Amino acid sequence: MTDRATRHDVRPARARDLPLLAAIEDSGVPMFEAVLGDLTGDPLSSPAPSGEERAAEPGFVLVAGDPVVGFAHVRFLESHAHLEQISVHPDHGRRGVGAALLEAAAARATLKGHGSLTLTTYADLPWNAPWYARHGFVEFADDDPRTTTQLEITAQEEQLGLGRHGRRTWMRRVLRPHRSTSDLTDFLPVLDAAPQDVGVVRAVISRPGLGEREVLDVGHLDVEHGLVGDTWAARGSRRTPDGSAHPDMQLNVMSHRLVEFLAQDPAREQLAGDQMFLDLDLSHDNLPAWSELHIGGPDGAVVVVTDQPHNGCGKFIARFGKDAMTFVNGPEGKPRRLRGLCARVVRPGPVRPGAEVVVVRASGAGAT
Repeated sequence: MTDRATRHDVRPARARDLPLLAAIEDSGVPMFEAVLGDLTGDPLSSPAPSGEERAAEPGFVLVAGDPVVGFAHVRFLESHAHLEQISVHPDHGRRGVGAALLEAAAARATLKGHGSLTLTTYADLPWNAPWYARHGFVEFADDDPRTTTQLEITAQEEQLGLGRHGRRTWMRRVLRPHRSTSDLTDFLPVLDAAPQDVGVVRAVISRPGLGEREVLDVGHLDVEHGLVGDTWAARGSRRTPDGSAHPDMQLNVMSHRLVEFLAQDPAREQLAGDQMFLDLDLSHDNLPAWSELHIGGPDGAVVVVTDQPHNGCGKFIARFGKDAMTFVNGPEGKPRRLRGLCARVVRPGPVRPGAEVVVVRASGAGAT
């Protein structure tokens, strides 16, 4: 029987494990010093965060061994899972402990509904980027958009001066297979067959906080606040002079046919970040700017399609893949508004899945 002290089984961290984690992380400093030289006073040798601090963040901490000999800390960001730290005590190195922690972290992140796992690391240290590459991670391309949180992480690393020791890089491992360009091209006939004049609400989703989603049985649209309970107003906009919320971007509306195809799992559809998913042709030809959508009957809510573009971004890549973002922002996707459209509320009222959506086009426009 394997001795308990040398067991490397991976499991969720318990309260009694947390006080041990900082010392395990700090034990790796000599590895860096062997390559980079004396790190006295350097951020790389700063005392590690406590296990209690790590466990308090949204995400999870896994440990290997009992007593613990290694751990992995994964944070849940606004669009994906992020491997914040993985450490193994040098006395237990080269025994597959790190790989076991990494695979367990990827599996748990997948079960939590995340489509990718990211990290930042040194590009050229052999136990950093090359090791992760052997385990399915790929460096971000230079033109890959970054999410707000990713940019903040990079800025923090730059402020600490981590780049003085070598190039820092972002890496991503896809946890769920994303739809390819070919898949999306083949799916266009299904998208183009969406109703043009009378559609249906398929989902209403509120974003009560950063990275949070609440699927609603019934939502309430308000002229001033948009979807009640959503953080549209607090998020602000880069398209207004003072950074305040853009009144013509109260609502983001997306094709349910497309998000269903991209997500491949109903639980992941909400990750798109839009407040309403409709079974309706959202193309520019079918819904010219300033067309109205009457929801739930003649006395129901009304929203107007605005002229503000809704583009794919770094979060869209993290959730559904780079092919998907390129496609929705490309020559097939833009005219069809595959990333969705922006709208504002012009008449308040309830909205719920199953409600009828009647198109009233802008004067002089018609379906083609």
